[in-house]
Amino acid sequence: MTPYSVSNSTNSTVPPSGPVTFSAVYSQGAPGEGIGGYDLQSSADRSFAFDYDHSGKLDHIVLYRPGAGAIFILKNENGTFFPVYKQGAPGSGIGGYDLKSPADRAFAFDYEQSGKLDYLVFYRPGKGAIYILKNDNGNFSAVYGQSGIAGYDFASPDDHAFAFDLDHSGKLDYIATYRPGTGTFWIIKNVNGTFEAVYHQGDPGFGIGGYDLQSPADAAIAFDYDHTGKMDYLVLYRPGNGTIWILKHDGSDFIPVYHQGEPGNGIGIGGFDLSSPSDSAFAFDYGSTGRQDYLVLYRPGAGLFEILKNTNGTFTPVYGQDPPGEGIGGYDLRSPADLGYAFDYRQTGKLDHIVLYRPGAGAIFIVEESTASG
Repeated sequence: MTPYSVSNSTNSTVPPSGPVTFSAVYSQGAPGEGIGGYDLQSSADRSFAFDYDHSGKLDHIVLYRPGAGAIFILKNENGTFFPVYKQGAPGSGIGGYDLKSPADRAFAFDYEQSGKLDYLVFYRPGKGAIYILKNDNGNFSAVYGQSGIAGYDFASPDDHAFAFDLDHSGKLDYIATYRPGTGTFWIIKNVNGTFEAVYHQGDPGFGIGGYDLQSPADAAIAFDYDHTGKMDYLVLYRPGNGTIWILKHDGSDFIPVYHQGEPGNGIGIGGFDLSSPSDSAFAFDYGSTGRQDYLVLYRPGAGLFEILKNTNGTFTPVYGQDPPGEGIGGYDLRSPADLGYAFDYRQTGKLDHIVLYRPGAGAIFIVEESTASG
């Protein structure tokens, strides 16, 4: 492995110059025993960060098993994780949502427009169900539970959804939904519990901002492109052919501020070529600035992991390896099942740690920049 060297500017919002290394603050290798009593022994297991106690910090971990009704919410106390909510397998789900379908997916959402991702959204692609759950001291109840939302029917097994900041408020209080391969993309607003579409391209549609969403491989995430602390840009990418666009919401329009591919064959971004169908991305707070303004791209099964800095639209790696890669912080990324996301491990309000886990093998690591912990 040959690590990239990093030469950052003297700008105080980025880490000092020098080689960047990551180390694990929590590690369970494969085979492992999972975390906080959740064994991660099913290939269906999924996880994400959540604000359980309305603190404005994504410092709890949700782990759930679609099709089995199982869900844990874990609290971290000085590196020891334990459940504050627990339904084992088989279980009955949470807040009336039974988690009985293998298709079930979930994410954290700012329902009250408070700036806190303290509600849970569960949805069932192909069946139409979507629930939004409120947490009242560990008792979860539905504030919304219907088939579809604001006209979006969730009728396709390919449907995806995530939280997004459309109006540059600093709050992830909109729901973005999309259907890869059909050009369908909707953005949904919550008005006092009534949901309405403020952007919609039906099935079939033309995508968004010039990105056509005509490939079944297309994926999308929210991102802080201009270092404002707001997740108000859309990253759309096509694993396997190098296409990636970043879209800005300007008035009623979306315009690309970065694009590779038309969409079509591209060369990826920041040296990461996006040539594998397994490539994935998420936003990350590198440097503990309180902003998710770096892009993580990784290739499960190949060990490749890059963290990209954006300087006026030019992306460069601050962390990565020449292929073949060796992952990050001791996590080798050698399984095609590997997944990852950003997490607030130290309860600082900053998503400056990375969770990597291997469903079906019990493996989970939480890593941080080695120089960050002091």
